[in-house]
Amino acid sequence: MKKYINKIILTALLVTSPLLATDLNDDDSLYEFESYSLVGIEAGYSNFDVENDAATPLRETFKFGHGGLKIGGQTQNYRLFLSGRYCEIDDFDYAYTIGGEFQYLMNFSEFANLYIGVNAGIAEMRLIDATDKTRNISDPYIGGDIGFNIHLGDTMDLELGARVMKLDADNDKDDIIYTFDTITSGYLSLIFKYQMD
Repeated sequence: MKKYINKIILTALLVTSPLLATDLNDDDSLYEFESYSLVGIEAGYSNFDVENDAATPLRETFKFGHGGLKIGGQTQNYRLFLSGRYCEIDDFDYAYTIGGEFQYLMNFSEFANLYIGVNAGIAEMRLIDATDKTRNISDPYIGGDIGFNIHLGDTMDLELGARVMKLDADNDKDDIIYTFDTITSGYLSLIFKYQMD
């Protein structure tokens, strides 16, 4: 997992390095464009599978709602968010994720753009199993995002997206292993934009 996170960070640095370039022979940068600070409020619906290797195996799909907050920045073609999401899941004491998303914006219209990106972070969860024992995980995830960003005005966007977060976390207690699988989500966000000078 550490190799994947390192590859994502390296890719992000390589992709964004042209943004730092300037024309030394001219006072104006060749890369002048508007940039924004972003604050987003997200709501969505997700699911993932939990299974165990007990004598009577369990495989259950949990479907749940989530809410989140994200802050970040945007240039003409790139967007970066730091995010936190709380998930309301039956049989769980708590479930939340903390991470980040790096996205590329394809500006095909003045009214909207398509985005595609990567995400990574940590998932923290506590499940109460059928025997009233707790199963805790605190594991990294990595995944991807895709969606549409609709411009409601100069200071607000509406985001409609889908996200996959590959979790594959295990909890081994009393010789029974619980496996927490990939989280898939559909979500809607309001993004408030503040222009940077």
